[in-house]
Amino acid sequence: MRKRKVALALLCSVALAASLFTGCGTDHGEKQKKNGKKTDDLSKHVDLTIGGIGITDTDSVDGWPTEVAEKLEKKFNVTLKQKSYDNESLNLDLSGGTTTDIIQINDDHISGVLKGKHAVNLEGYKDTLAKNIFSENMEFRNKVMQTFKSDGKDSQYFVTPRVTFGDTTANYGTVLNNGYVVRWDLYKQIGCPEINNDDDYIDALKAMKAIYPETEDGLPVYAMSAYNDSQLHAYFYKGCLAEGFINLEGGIYVQDAETNELYPDIYDVDSPDVLTPFWSGVKFYNKLYKEGLLDPDCFITKTEDLNEKYSKGQYLGGNVNWHYGKYNENERSSDPETLKEYVTLPAKLGWGNEKNLAGWFGKYFFVSSHSPNIERAVMVLDYLQSEEFSRDIDSGVEGRWKKAEDGKPALTEDTINMKTDSSRIDEWKKAGIGGTLSDTCGEDYYNAASDGGKIDLWFEDDILPKSMTYAEKDMCQTLGLNLPSDTLKKRVENGKSIDLGNCVNAIQMGMETTPKNVVRIDSNCEEITMNAIPNLVQAENDEDFESAKSDLMKQLEGAGVKDSVKWWTDGWKDAKKGIEDLSK
Repeated sequence: MRKRKVALALLCSVALAASLFTGCGTDHGEKQKKNGKKTDDLSKHVDLTIGGIGITDTDSVDGWPTEVAEKLEKKFNVTLKQKSYDNESLNLDLSGGTTTDIIQINDDHISGVLKGKHAVNLEGYKDTLAKNIFSENMEFRNKVMQTFKSDGKDSQYFVTPRVTFGDTTANYGTVLNNGYVVRWDLYKQIGCPEINNDDDYIDALKAMKAIYPETEDGLPVYAMSAYNDSQLHAYFYKGCLAEGFINLEGGIYVQDAETNELYPDIYDVDSPDVLTPFWSGVKFYNKLYKEGLLDPDCFITKTEDLNEKYSKGQYLGGNVNWHYGKYNENERSSDPETLKEYVTLPAKLGWGNEKNLAGWFGKYFFVSSHSPNIERAVMVLDYLQSEEFSRDIDSGVEGRWKKAEDGKPALTEDTINMKTDSSRIDEWKKAGIGGTLSDTCGEDYYNAASDGGKIDLWFEDDILPKSMTYAEKDMCQTLGLNLPSDTLKKRVENGKSIDLGNCVNAIQMGMETTPKNVVRIDSNCEEITMNAIPNLVQAENDEDFESAKSDLMKQLEGAGVKDSVKWWTDGWKDAKKGIEDLSK
């Protein structure tokens, strides 16, 4: 899962939703719909801000404004900024009627935004300023938004990014983002043993530690660690990859990636024959602990601590590729032909071949009804949904790619070199390719553009090998591959792994807003489980582990978990049917 797949927090704030209801927004889109005016005058320069949960402040973005942002600014005569929100700041801005122009929220905020009339009805601009939003390619996405994320009227307030449409072929990119992480040089030294499951992985980590017990600077080396500033994520996400599930909300419930059925993750008493992700992850960390491979700071480690230790080479493994980027970057800067790089091998679930028919779950963009520049904001939001912008953010502005004699687009050799040459990192950041705006674009990577190329030209078959590092090339030569991601492709073909080709993420969008009592139950269950983890992970034997698990089950039952299970089970069944009906 790209970064876009890290679990959303289960409890955003009940107070947020309540206070949003008091907003003083107007249904500007409906007014425009009635008068039918096309207000696309760009003569006046304005400041325009995109803000939201998970958005990075402009001041923190290297290379801002990027080439992609500069093109947008010139096209719409705006100065573009970004603003980061947490729940409290979003609440204050919306309730006070002073906010950014375009806002990104998650599911927990939908009800409050609608009741407070904080969002512009985009239907009012369907035939004028929002033709990309309402294009044929976005038809299914729009049906989902109008059916499940609206107020029941002839209206659409939200759009989602990264919509998949048409015929897309399975594509896993160059490298894997999720799976079994190993230090390639060390993994190669131990003979590249096949890793089919967690036990194989632990054996490989143990063997690597035997030959690399400490760093060149004398720092202790561990197999890996958890991180504790994302609640349960470190545990259930590791298990999702190992068992073939995707997470919902805070991981308390999960979705089978092949059958699309819902399973309670932590409270697993009703599915004794299924190893759910949370318990798979906890058992994995427990095995690491008993083998002496787990970082002793595991329970106090935060993401920033984790990244720092990766940068120093203190970990041998992991389950996602975004923690170790700085280490790889530093090693390549010192030696472009280094083999000292982290690479990712496939687990049971490979986050590839994803079909986001309704866009990415948990990311909803709208134009604020409080914006002083509503028409301009609608135009920009519509542009973010366009093929042109999606190509820009994924492949660079035109010039970073050019059309060949046959009319098909292709990345320039200079652009390819810019990505792979560590000395050009500042230039790469300035280009904005795959940068801070990548979560806002409307079209997914693999979609075919009107010029015959993919939206993301890096996924073209002749380009993929050119973006590999020296270590990745060595990995391919050693393992007999064309691309590092072929490790997953081959496993999917022989039935050892699965991808997301059958997974329907839109079911989550069809769920009703979680009622307050269930939110409270789930939040309590999450905290109870967090407190139980140290005893589970540090259990000295199976008997102690099962005793700690039994105690946790009793606490969850006392917190009302059965009421939560019933609501989620019934709600999932209804949502699944609703999405299936829209697909007919």
